[in-house]
Amino acid sequence: MEQTSNKRISFFDLWQNPEMKSMRRFFLIFSLLFTVIIGYGTYFFGQQFKNEYVESNAAITGALLKQHPELQEDLMVLLTKDVSEDDKRIGMKILHEHGISSDLSIVFFPKLNEFFNTLMICAIFIFLLFFGCLIGVHYWFSKRIYTKIRGLTSYADQVLEGKSISSLPEIREGDISKLLHSFNRMRVVIQENIAELKKEKRFLVHLMSDISHQLKTPLAALTMYNDIMTEKELSKDQQSMFLEQGRQQLERMNWLIQSLLKLAKLDVGAIQFQKKNDSLVRTIEGSVNILKELAIQKGVQVTVLEAQDYNLKHDSDWMTEALVNVIKNAIEHTPTGKNVSIMLEESDTLCKIHIRDQGNGIERDEIRNIFKRFYQGKKNKKSGSVGIGLSLSKAIVEGHNGIIQVKSQIGIGTTFTFVFSKT
Repeated sequence: MEQTSNKRISFFDLWQNPEMKSMRRFFLIFSLLFTVIIGYGTYFFGQQFKNEYVESNAAITGALLKQHPELQEDLMVLLTKDVSEDDKRIGMKILHEHGISSDLSIVFFPKLNEFFNTLMICAIFIFLLFFGCLIGVHYWFSKRIYTKIRGLTSYADQVLEGKSISSLPEIREGDISKLLHSFNRMRVVIQENIAELKKEKRFLVHLMSDISHQLKTPLAALTMYNDIMTEKELSKDQQSMFLEQGRQQLERMNWLIQSLLKLAKLDVGAIQFQKKNDSLVRTIEGSVNILKELAIQKGVQVTVLEAQDYNLKHDSDWMTEALVNVIKNAIEHTPTGKNVSIMLEESDTLCKIHIRDQGNGIERDEIRNIFKRFYQGKKNKKSGSVGIGLSLSKAIVEGHNGIIQVKSQIGIGTTFTFVFSKT
């Protein structure tokens, strides 16, 4: 849509404006009607004047012929031919001698006075009709404009109040339609901003609630450990035990806070992934190396199955974060002596990373909830997990325009699949 706020308004712009076209159409129709009325009035009064002239001459002729019948032929000739200037001068002199001149009031000429009064009444009527029509057209045109303006004012108020309303119709060209288009764009922008503000407000409320809820347990544990160590006489072994437990709680709090901050940044779009064409196998192997010590402690073997390498445009650091969370989850749910396998699969249009464990599996009704923030499955209640790692992985994968699929069988294991499009 062309921006016209600072554009100079030309005659052509006004001529093409739909509102001006309507006004111009009414003006032309009104002018034609007025011209017809004036033309008809002129013709009518011309006929009236002619009749009055003939009747006046007829009255004079009749009066003269009563006195001088022999002058009939001469009078007919005088009435039908041009009068000379000398005859006119002589006649005016005679009339002037009897007090009749052009300075005499028209009331002394009854026929002319009647004709003039009729002409004045008709002229006043036509003027009033013309003026009334002008006012009517102006009122109609102004009413249309101000109705639209008041409609736009009401529309803007509803938008500012956050009400859900539909777009204004844009069915014509011209400045009003451009204004309607601008209002519709304004509505979309304002409603999106309001929705975004509400979303951010809800997010902040939930985030504060989540942080408060998740930090409550480790803080209570740390407070209890500190009270025990302060108020009771403990052996060195007992002190070491409580210090180690305190350290674990601090590590848990640190990891929780870092994960929540990462999730918060991803949720509000504050993180821009630095995507580069990089080896997926190298990213996978880097993720496995990070969890090597955990796998040894759990007695679980993590295997990266041989596969053809593929370069995918991704942020290796964040993708490592997503992989670590899922692989760590697989290790924690795999019994000692079992395996966790990772395989890269490639097709013409898709690239997939399969992470398969040999754990107990996930109940079907739980699969749809495992990516919810702070969700803990029935079998995770005692594991100390806070249920945030999978949420973080899902947000990272979706930030790379991918999805996570889950397949699980009770007693056999679970497979998480990262799916990315090559296009």
